[in-house]
Amino acid sequence: MGATYSRVTVVGRRRRMDAVLPVDEPLGKLLPDLMQMLDEPVERWPRRRFLTTVSGEQVAPEYSLASARLGDGAVLRLMAEGELPPAPTVYDITEETVDDLDRRATAFQPRHRRALAGAALVVSVLAGVVALVTQAESDLALFLLLVLTTLTGFVGVVLGRYQRPVVGIPLLSIATGCLAIGLVVWAIAGGWSVPMAYAAGAAGVGIGAVLFAGAGLARGGVLGGSVTVAFAVCWIGGVRLGIDADRVGVVAGALSVLVLGLLPRIGLAMSGLTALDDRRAQGVEVQRTDVHAAINAAHLGIALATVPVAMSSVASAVVMLRSWNGWSISVAVLLAFLLASRARLYPLLTEVAVLCAAALSIMLVLTFVLSTKEAGGALIAVGLLVVVGMVAAFGMRPESPQHLQARAAQLLDAIEVTAMIAFVPLAFGVFDLYAKLLNVA
Repeated sequence: MGATYSRVTVVGRRRRMDAVLPVDEPLGKLLPDLMQMLDEPVERWPRRRFLTTVSGEQVAPEYSLASARLGDGAVLRLMAEGELPPAPTVYDITEETVDDLDRRATAFQPRHRRALAGAALVVSVLAGVVALVTQAESDLALFLLLVLTTLTGFVGVVLGRYQRPVVGIPLLSIATGCLAIGLVVWAIAGGWSVPMAYAAGAAGVGIGAVLFAGAGLARGGVLGGSVTVAFAVCWIGGVRLGIDADRVGVVAGALSVLVLGLLPRIGLAMSGLTALDDRRAQGVEVQRTDVHAAINAAHLGIALATVPVAMSSVASAVVMLRSWNGWSISVAVLLAFLLASRARLYPLLTEVAVLCAAALSIMLVLTFVLSTKEAGGALIAVGLLVVVGMVAAFGMRPESPQHLQARAAQLLDAIEVTAMIAFVPLAFGVFDLYAKLLNVA
């Protein structure tokens, strides 16, 4: 019976060669021939030679390719005792160029093609829907939107449940867009103002996020969608009840502060981590993938929920600053501070960035309104911008010692509690409660 051979690549100091070696022959016996074929340089003092794998693991000289479990196509490097691994050397430019794309995460892959095709499908369908609602009668447009939303939503949920996200995600995106557009059309046909119609559309987006969660494609969508719907209902309900916009903004701002304090706990509770912990305590085996999925769902839900909180907070500040009185200005400033302060509760970059961007937007709106006022408003605006810049510069400082960070956190906690306590009487001032009490007295 003939010997069995295997093709391996051996890399030396000067050369790189493909060799066909017997799989049962000890590699130590083959080293002299390999050194000669690789044209290894002669050294003044003898040193022990050995072969290593790509991962740096040394192959014992008594091992053969079979005993070392080195399959066909393995890459071995010839090393000397006490020698450091050499710098990467390119032996074949063409091969290196071809393999370059495999190492790049940005290389165009089939999954990217499917994602782009799905995005193109969603954009084209929604563009056609917008063209339809601008030309057709409102009743006909609403009926067609209802049919399209129902069909795409149902099929998308079913496909998501059967692990077909490539088609399920575009269909659910179309359903969400159609639902939002339909609610906007319905609100405008009912005589609602444009901002309230957009708030109704935001509620449709929140419902769409719940659809994604129901399809198993985004478990955190329940929390994000629920928060979006809650804020949309707050704004729409307040305006429909005839409450002044600045007062609705105060209520929405207070709701934002409350929700920001509860979101981390709600996200963890809705993720299923508690249920997994209870199962583990009962002795039931819990898979690591289930735990990771629950943690990802918690982070996704919290990240999605911070977006409507931030947008509602900015809208609250804008409508309060339009009334331009001391109470509303004070509430807007406190709201900006609480948004930035409560961002410390959130661990992910996206969550912190969204909340800090909302706080900065409120301060920029305040400075813009101040700059249009007379009696030194521009100077006050410049002063506020200087304060904001100083806070930003303080955030660029080098890392402080742990004890200083702890003291700063305690100080900021005390200021935050004071701001939350002051928020309540200032909100009462926006509702003219003190003036009414004085008139009664």
